[in-house]
Amino acid sequence: MNAPRPQTHHIFAHRGFSGHQPEMTIAAFRAAIDWAAETGLRLGLECDVQFSADDQLICLHDSRIDRTSTTTGVAFDFTVAELKAIDFGSRQTPNPTDEQRTLITLAELLIMVRDARQRDVDVTLAIETKHPNPRGLDTEDRVAAMLAEHGWDRAGSPVRIISFSMEALIKAGQLLPELERTYLQQFDFGEYETGKLPDGIEAFGPDIAMLKADPDFVARARDNGHEVHPWTLNEPADIDFALSLGVQGLTTDYPDRVWGHVNAPSRA
Repeated sequence: MNAPRPQTHHIFAHRGFSGHQPEMTIAAFRAAIDWAAETGLRLGLECDVQFSADDQLICLHDSRIDRTSTTTGVAFDFTVAELKAIDFGSRQTPNPTDEQRTLITLAELLIMVRDARQRDVDVTLAIETKHPNPRGLDTEDRVAAMLAEHGWDRAGSPVRIISFSMEALIKAGQLLPELERTYLQQFDFGEYETGKLPDGIEAFGPDIAMLKADPDFVARARDNGHEVHPWTLNEPADIDFALSLGVQGLTTDYPDRVWGHVNAPSRA
């Protein structure tokens, strides 16, 4: 097998390797780490975090568990032990394994990333703090404290903080001034249409639909010294479009599919 070409783009595994495994489960993040180990590529693991009823940060996108589990309810109303007993795998995978059924906590994911990096697997972590939530900016305080326990609260950390909330990113910048931050956007660029972000926030993370409506935005952002990491790039046409604009990061449910396009012979 030929060695892969040098990696020039950040690839982020959206909610783990969610194209092949139930999102935000132990299996989804293990599969992403295994893929990074097999390919030798750097891979960011993207996760959303919010509080459980017993004051722990869990990795879950929605405020409710209805879409991804066989149970209904608000995630904040369940303890971690209760969430661990709920099946988060069957909606995507027939006869799921224990790891495919089981939601992961941020503490567990940090340990997985630490252990993988100790094996020289080049994985990083993009932690999305979910807002609004019942605890507000407590989320940023807790994330910062947990990262400090791993020594990941300073320059050289394998972690970036991402959020749709500018207030949350500003708070994260106060707590973790040496970490990279990404401002996520879904509908319009608003006051940031010029491509300029507040000092210290490195990247934009727009919905790919926003770039289709305003493809020149990538150039404006780059002219202001910012990277652009669109989401969620699963279809070949979207991947090719984003690459044609010169984005630096690609968030996807299928890291293998994105790498195939980044590494296509036509781009050699």
